[in-house]
Amino acid sequence: MISVAVVTDSTADLGPEVQERLGLAMVPLIVNWDGQTFRDKIDLSAAEFYRRLRSSKTLPKTGAPSLGAFENVFREQLKQHDAVICINLAAGLSGTYEVARRAGESVDPRHIWVVDSGSVSIGIGWLAEIAVRLAREGLPPGEIAEQLEQAKSRLRILALLETLTFLQRGGRIGRAAALAGTLLSVKPILSVRDGEVAPVERVRTMNGAVRRLVELVGAQGPVERLGVIHADSASHAGEVESLLKARYPEISIDRGELGPVVGTHGGPGVIGVGILLAS
Repeated sequence: MISVAVVTDSTADLGPEVQERLGLAMVPLIVNWDGQTFRDKIDLSAAEFYRRLRSSKTLPKTGAPSLGAFENVFREQLKQHDAVICINLAAGLSGTYEVARRAGESVDPRHIWVVDSGSVSIGIGWLAEIAVRLAREGLPPGEIAEQLEQAKSRLRILALLETLTFLQRGGRIGRAAALAGTLLSVKPILSVRDGEVAPVERVRTMNGAVRRLVELVGAQGPVERLGVIHADSASHAGEVESLLKARYPEISIDRGELGPVVGTHGGPGVIGVGILLAS
């Protein structure tokens, strides 16, 4: 049986205990802030990051890992495994996938598969979990990559933002620019699908937006898996989780927190719902 390692990047927003349980290797993205460079989730915790972000007059900038960072991880994994599957942040949102792809070509293109998740945060994490399960079942890496392509077509992320300011400043707003310039009190709901951020709706109040977010989840179709993620907004995230549990009592809902890199672009107050549609 072929031994396949699974690698992802820090925007998968997986906790250390999950990484350890799954045996995942993680390559951190970079946060540059006021002349300091931090490795995502290693040198800068989410709690510390959001405290600083809410009060700072400057905004951080994010960057992909270096080519060498991916190369080092790939070489280490190939010492212990026959092949590597690497699952990364959507290519449409970051250069991380392209750096990983080039690193794979440099180290050993015959034994390294690099997958564009087309997603972010919990979506990447779910794909990594699927890859680990398939690897443990003994599937060869090429087949794992094919199944990940099928699974990612069923991924949806819906996100409720307190403000579009951070997406605008970070240049990741895409078609959601259609929602910019609206009243400050309006709460935009966006989707992340196939690597693009797109507008869905805008709602005038936070309470109304929370309820509408859950209604929009129900409109996606039959659901296999759900998760709630947030950026320093645990209270509203708990409300969304409670509403989802009432609507989907048979589904165990995952919880997570957006890390510094993703939080840089969405800003504090984001509430997201990850959806894996039934196959």
